[in-house]
Amino acid sequence: MSLPDGFTRPPIWTFAKREGLLIAGEREFKGSRFFELRLWAGEGETPTGKGITMPCDKVAECAAALAAYASSLTSID
Repeated sequence: MSLPDGFTRPPIWTFAKREGLLIAGEREFKGSRFFELRLWAGEGETPTGKGITMPCDKVAECAAALAAYASSLTSID
């Protein structure tokens, strides 16, 4: 997969969905760097409005929250 527009490095995670690809990675737009998790239409060529962006320095906090959530799921099963 080639880099979608604006990505500063290869995406760290992708997930195929019926309507496109969920892509997580670092992007740049108008000189600002940020992390995003977004649905890209088709084979990952066109970004949609479905997604989130956050400052790069908040990714560790988000990752910790996701890890805590994942841990709570495994303790339920």
